[in-house]
Amino acid sequence: MEEAAVLIVGAGPSGLALGALLGRMKVKVIILEKDTEVCEDPRGIVVNGDAVRISYQIGIGEGLTKRIGKDIGVLNFHRGNFRQPTFMAFDITVDWAQQAVSNNVTQFQPNYEREIRALLKEFPTCELRTGCEVVSREEVGDQTVVGYVDQAGAKRFISTSWLVGADGKRGVVRKKFLEPEGVRQEDGAWTYVGTWVAANLKITTPTPESHPSFPLWSLGYTPQQVHDAFWPSGFQHEYSVEPEDNLDNVQEHFWGLFGPWMKISGTKFSRSLAKTVVEFPRDCIEVIRCRPFTFATKIVNRWYSKRTMLIGDAAHVFPPFGGQGIATGIRDAQALGWRLAMMSKLGLSAEVRERILTGWSQERRHAWNAAMQATKLNGSIVNQRSLVGGLLYRLCMKVLWWFPSIAWRRTHMAFRDKLVYNHETCPDGFFLGSRGGGQKIAQIWVRERGQKPMLSDAALIRNLSHLSLVVLVRDGQGISPAEVAQLIKQADLPGGILTMEDVTFFHCSGRASDVVDPELAVSECYPCTTEQLAEEGITPIRGYLPTAIQERVGPSANLVLLRPDFFVHSVASDVKGMAENLQKVGEYFR
Repeated sequence: MEEAAVLIVGAGPSGLALGALLGRMKVKVIILEKDTEVCEDPRGIVVNGDAVRISYQIGIGEGLTKRIGKDIGVLNFHRGNFRQPTFMAFDITVDWAQQAVSNNVTQFQPNYEREIRALLKEFPTCELRTGCEVVSREEVGDQTVVGYVDQAGAKRFISTSWLVGADGKRGVVRKKFLEPEGVRQEDGAWTYVGTWVAANLKITTPTPESHPSFPLWSLGYTPQQVHDAFWPSGFQHEYSVEPEDNLDNVQEHFWGLFGPWMKISGTKFSRSLAKTVVEFPRDCIEVIRCRPFTFATKIVNRWYSKRTMLIGDAAHVFPPFGGQGIATGIRDAQALGWRLAMMSKLGLSAEVRERILTGWSQERRHAWNAAMQATKLNGSIVNQRSLVGGLLYRLCMKVLWWFPSIAWRRTHMAFRDKLVYNHETCPDGFFLGSRGGGQKIAQIWVRERGQKPMLSDAALIRNLSHLSLVVLVRDGQGISPAEVAQLIKQADLPGGILTMEDVTFFHCSGRASDVVDPELAVSECYPCTTEQLAEEGITPIRGYLPTAIQERVGPSANLVLLRPDFFVHSVASDVKGMAENLQKVGEYFR
């Protein structure tokens, strides 16, 4: 029988992200997808927060703003529609989250999936099989035997150590295999159920040749200027509907709402067009898809059962106004990937595996709650039903946004990296909260000796199935490589999950050391300033802070132990303190 360490059901963003990360870790993984082609339905339209950063770790970060989508830039809030004046605007071109890459990217989900599918071909241990429908699951000892029907209609079987359901809210893994075992989606702390209409439009820009009578040509407008006048940057169209709305003809309902938005008073362009209305040509707008969807906030009561686990929409669902659905699924995949790799390679006992998965599920629940709160906040703005309440809120925001310092603070509060694990909600999480663990390390641009600048995640976390140790060198003084080598040797962690190859000496001053120990060569890097990046032709995100790493961990931290998902396990001021931290790591895995 065919075997795989991990079997993933579903090739949406979360399943593909998990497959790519496991492929990078050289874990044998097979992805089974029922459809034969990428679904062209755009579905999720935003990749936000650290999901952008994770996309770089997956290997598709460079394509986010080139082939997949583009940076959102400024997030504008209008009453009713985008023709109304803005009452609040969040400038998200600033590095609020201290991750050195975009905060929010509008994306065309089919392209996001195609980008990862192309990447999977680079990993010999990862295989995507399309046109394969999973039909059965049987647990036999430490293995799970999954039956599926391939494209040719033949019944086949795969024996796997770990089965991951990434096949959506109606997928077979939860609905057929886990619900009989008591795993189900249920309401979270905030309950929302609503119907939204999603419309996907194909816009053709008119030209003087295609529409010679269009009035703006006589004013000297170019086709691009006409497009920009009618369509705001980053426009996506989804709108909520009331229970009493008649959706028998959804397109008619859509045009009734949307049609007036395509008409602009001629006085906006020129006095010569006074008392006229300029309408964007209707034949330049093709409705590709327009249909209603029912959205809710739900999360599974259990994230796994024995050796089967759930990620993405199979585990949780969100309404569309927070942009959290695809991002949370990508976070699920990253958080699970390195754990699966370690469990596959370390030969751990059932008790330790249960501890690891329990901690993972607690952290994912905590992260889902944080994402849900962001969705709830955004929903309270875009779904304001009270006429008086909405008027007061918009008036308040208009007044506040007259003061740049207030707008800056509110934007920072909204988009800073707020996800921090704690032992109240994640008692079995893999971090030491009392020793600086549970928060993410910041990301900046760094340079290794004689090399071009790179993002620090790639420099500090080189093996995604290992832990990483960062030694902060302050003012040329600090802990020696020999001391670190002795520290790691004495820790004797299982499976070699921390070696000297996983250690980086980070020179806070921006200068690498002049002396390299020939007996003990180590990886070194130092932060790049905006000026240094400019010399290399790199324009960092606005607000980029080269000191973000040491500021995030604090002035007393000289050693930082990192998990592969950017989270800090613990920090220490000296070797003795880190030795105690590593002892806790050893106990966790034994």
